[in-house]
Amino acid sequence: MSKLKSFALLIFSLLILTGCSFISNIKEKLISGGKKISEKVSTSDKTSEEDLKFYNKYIEVMNKIQGQGENIYKYYKREVPPPGQINKNSYILNMSMQMECQFLGNTVKDYQRSLLDGGELSKLKASDEMQKTLESDLKNLLPVLEEYYRVSYRVAEYYFKREYVNDMSKIVPYDKDMENVYNKYKTEFDKFAADLKKYKPARIIYDPSSVSDPDEASAQTMLNVYGDILESAEGFYESIEKIEYKSDLSVPETKFNEFEKTVRESKSTVMKASFGETVKFMKYHYEDYFAPSAESFINAGKVFFGSAPKSKSEDEFNEKFNELIQSYNKMINSYNTSVETINRVRSW
Repeated sequence: MSKLKSFALLIFSLLILTGCSFISNIKEKLISGGKKISEKVSTSDKTSEEDLKFYNKYIEVMNKIQGQGENIYKYYKREVPPPGQINKNSYILNMSMQMECQFLGNTVKDYQRSLLDGGELSKLKASDEMQKTLESDLKNLLPVLEEYYRVSYRVAEYYFKREYVNDMSKIVPYDKDMENVYNKYKTEFDKFAADLKKYKPARIIYDPSSVSDPDEASAQTMLNVYGDILESAEGFYESIEKIEYKSDLSVPETKFNEFEKTVRESKSTVMKASFGETVKFMKYHYEDYFAPSAESFINAGKVFFGSAPKSKSEDEFNEKFNELIQSYNKMINSYNTSVETINRVRSW
């Protein structure tokens, strides 16, 4: 039986080292993990894997919706002048708003099918209260998002096709429609986000020295390492999430430096740890898969903090910020895959 398990682990390791991923790519800001439990625990105290998968997927859903929902109204305000400043000769270029509307329309369609028509979201399982609450919130949010898409797309087309040149009577009503539908979206979205936050899984800090199985001790060491990195990454993200052009970057930069220090210390822990043949892939996976994504994010952070304060326009700043967030998301994607891989092996 042990030989069979070793063979399975070998095959599993090869798949991991060749880049096989067990979760879909994260395209929006994704934060997963949880509150810190300071006491040491044993392996029997593991957080429900189903709850963790459910939470991580809904975090992905939340962030994607939030990014597109906020961008539509932000671009509307940036690209379309206030009603009193528009006349027939105004030149209005609202391509960004129009594109975000299209993105939101596709997102709503995807999540309706996924949750309501037998797709991925409908197949997720979690503890009863968590599943009922969050599925109900999303079901209530989806029709509001669909309305948001239809209203904003109609407004975007009105300006993009320059219909206002021949009919200016819609300018004021459309502005009120945008404000009303955005506020309606915010109300439903904020409830969804608040409920999701309540179910954030607690972080477990393991005590590998108390475990008799050396392979399990190695796995716990790696989970602690990933937990430390995520906790530091979350601290950085919370400090930078809402920054804008010309914001003070001193606090985010301090958090970023703390994150880099955590990564360096964690790498040292991994290099010093011992791994048996059946779990050595965990070390290799860290070295070859997660560590490069963390280094890539660190490099992106150094570029951002070195150049963002010198940005000459809001668009230039936002471009640099988006590049940083994209790199951050790739690292979080690597984190999720790494932790899920370890927990899958531990359950065998």
